[in-house]
Amino acid sequence: MHKRDNGLDAQGFIRNDCSPENIQIEFQPVVEAVVGELLTQLPKQIDGIYLYGSVPRGTAMLGHSDLDVSVILTTPVSQHEMQIFSKLSASIPKAYPQVSKLDIDPGYLHRVLELQEKYHWQFWLKHCCCCIWGNDLSKGFMPHKPSPEIAYALNGDLAVFLDQMRVRFSQMSEKAVAKTIGKKLIRAAYYFVACKDGSWYTSLPECVEVAKKHYTSQHKDIDLAYQCAIGKITSKTDVIVLYQRLSQRIISLQGRV
Repeated sequence: MHKRDNGLDAQGFIRNDCSPENIQIEFQPVVEAVVGELLTQLPKQIDGIYLYGSVPRGTAMLGHSDLDVSVILTTPVSQHEMQIFSKLSASIPKAYPQVSKLDIDPGYLHRVLELQEKYHWQFWLKHCCCCIWGNDLSKGFMPHKPSPEIAYALNGDLAVFLDQMRVRFSQMSEKAVAKTIGKKLIRAAYYFVACKDGSWYTSLPECVEVAKKHYTSQHKDIDLAYQCAIGKITSKTDVIVLYQRLSQRIISLQGRV
């Protein structure tokens, strides 16, 4: 019987399936456009540009998948940079309809290199991204196995996520908000049990399947979160209510799931 791929290598370290070589030809023009715009508007501030998500894994679907970008800056991230990223996130999907949304997550180089970022930025760049321009910091970071430290580093913000995203959400469509919140819920639920499950999945359906094994009373809400994540539920009001309910349950179950 064929053993199911659990997302880990032979030593149990989390495998990174992102690579510039995986980018499908249909998505190459939008990737090049984003890199070009970032370098034009911030010519001296960018240390490196990274992709994460379905595009660098080669699993993106035309018109449905987001383009996810992490940008490491040599200067602290100011309001000026955030305005550039916001405008780019609004204009790119209109010019390149092969992507449904552009997400840009900026980081400050000095902070990324700090010891306390071991399970957050350093893990993120090492295991969840691929460098497509500039200095590839991931080469200098240690590999990781699934751990509670990673789960908390990536989703310890569950209680304050809605407040942190309030301004950003106000500039997004209801469908985009629902997708973002749905994905956040599913990945948070899964990451907190990945170590116990002995896996590291990146596809949402697999994350849903594992989450349901551990959150036995939340099957309905996990299914609703998935429907939001894939664009089937688009009500901002409904998804915020769902988030408040399910995120509180995820938080309360830590240590017991």
